[in-house]
Amino acid sequence: MIKKIFTLLLIVLAFNLFADRIDEIINDVPGLNEYPDASALNVLTEIEIIVEEDFSSQRHIFYVKKILNYKGKKRYSDVKITYNADFEEVELGHCFAIDTEGSRIEIPENQIYDMNDTESIMSPNYINFREKIINFPQIEPGYFVVVDYTIINKRCEPVNGVEHLKETNPYLNKIFTIKFPKKFKLNYHHDKDIVNFTKKEEGKFDVYSWNVKNTVIYKEENNSPSLLISGTPIVFSFYKDWHELAVEKLSKLKNIETDASITELAKTITENCDDDESKVLTIYKYIAENFNEKKSYISEIDFTPEPLSEVFEKKFGSEKDLTALFIALLKSAGIKDVYPAVILSKNNRFSEIQEKYAVNNFMDNICVFWNNDLFIPGNSYMPFAFTGNNEANILVGDDKYELIKYKTENTVYERNTFNYSVKKNSAKIIVESESADNMNFRKRQMFLNMPDAQRKIWFNQSLGEKSAKLTDGPNFLNFDNINENLKMTYTLEYSDFLVDQKPYKYFKMLPLNFSLDVTLNERDNDYQIFNKIFIRENFIIDISDIIKKKEKIELLNSINKTTEFVINDRIAYFKMESKIEKTKIIINREIYIPECIVSNSMYSEFKQFILSIQNPINNMVFLK
Repeated sequence: MIKKIFTLLLIVLAFNLFADRIDEIINDVPGLNEYPDASALNVLTEIEIIVEEDFSSQRHIFYVKKILNYKGKKRYSDVKITYNADFEEVELGHCFAIDTEGSRIEIPENQIYDMNDTESIMSPNYINFREKIINFPQIEPGYFVVVDYTIINKRCEPVNGVEHLKETNPYLNKIFTIKFPKKFKLNYHHDKDIVNFTKKEEGKFDVYSWNVKNTVIYKEENNSPSLLISGTPIVFSFYKDWHELAVEKLSKLKNIETDASITELAKTITENCDDDESKVLTIYKYIAENFNEKKSYISEIDFTPEPLSEVFEKKFGSEKDLTALFIALLKSAGIKDVYPAVILSKNNRFSEIQEKYAVNNFMDNICVFWNNDLFIPGNSYMPFAFTGNNEANILVGDDKYELIKYKTENTVYERNTFNYSVKKNSAKIIVESESADNMNFRKRQMFLNMPDAQRKIWFNQSLGEKSAKLTDGPNFLNFDNINENLKMTYTLEYSDFLVDQKPYKYFKMLPLNFSLDVTLNERDNDYQIFNKIFIRENFIIDISDIIKKKEKIELLNSINKTTEFVINDRIAYFKMESKIEKTKIIINREIYIPECIVSNSMYSEFKQFILSIQNPINNMVFLK
């Protein structure tokens, strides 16, 4: 009895100490007047990771937020804690709200849910994420939200990750701590000018602690770089470099056990191939058309593939499984120097952090490296040797297991030829289009399995040309040839194309179809161009039917100009040139803007460059 009473007293004492601490934390917290651009304030955030020598770990999160407006109310009324149910569990501490009078609002038991994550429902074989959702019943501006929970991780995988010390709401005080076994070294990165860092010993642990106070807001602006580039990240990893991580991960995909059935299949499907490239393509197409890729998160999986016999039987697999199958078939067909590879996050490749620190979350795709090409098997709409762009940081599982700055030829991603036939004031335009690289992938992905009627509607909408009528197409000429750029034709008709104001005539060409948002006059963040723009267009405008005999035509706006903009070591440009050949007007137009980051200081100049390209006068042709 005495022991029970003593235990109860300890619990009451701990609760009172906790209550006193909360009262101290929320005392004199500023509000919307001091932070007009914020929706909430991160009053105190404490995150502690304890890593054991077998790499099991506990991650304890405690935070107090102050809700400033209804945007904050909408965003923070539900707290979602996502965890991998294969090796993690969540223990909730004391979570509650505090109103403007200081009264606590407890959360009813029926307002705490545990359910499958959406991705788990779509891909249950490879993803087992769950969400513990805390629904705060009463949250209003001026209220505080107190959340306390622990994630217990029994995966026993070397720890690595990124913790951000900057977001769209300010941190008044954030403390991030890692207790790491002394017997291992933790590699880490932080901004020494902003972050206060300490390291000490505590028993069998080295204790690493980072702290920031009163951080500035990461303003939400279109085309902003990720927080890895523009924020204040702490990066930490057990791996000393990418080589060490690649050896551990990719070695599991190199020596794959095959059997006679795989060898026989490889020979059968490549028996009519004349060279290695045709063999590679044939096997690639075979997997794409006969196997389905099931979504998985490569940062969460062991790279050991399932037995290939099981993959064959199920006709589906994750990226690692289909990559293993692809490699096995290639090697069985006699293809040499085939290696597993990993493509790192492409949008973050401009950050030196990605190159220097080996972190699972930086990995985007598992693929195959052969003959300086990358192959992501498993999708029939994915072009042969597709990477999504021409540059990336990749890990290659060859003898060196090294990180490579991968580059290929900088190809034009869209070529269009517009053949105009002008009669009276109407015009018929037959368009021939060829798409490469990322545009090839996007169009195949969008239109391949779409019914013809729906395809026509969606394609018409994507043109963004309301004054023209789509009368034929789109006709895709080579959907089945995934080793080729996608080619298609379509026909447009204008009923009111030519404006006649004697002795002058004028008309409007189809505008350049690209999208970059430069509506802001000023920016807090740099401006990132995530997808390369490289378009070449040829306009052939036959006006023989509107010219009388012996009548001469003259271009009033001689369209010959080049506009350039220098971005670091690259030159973005826009070119137009025109000429008249007998009764045809020929106009060539080209735009190139590389994937890059435009610094904040250059944004105003860059905006003027884009606006000069988008000037409607560039699409007008005036004749006399």
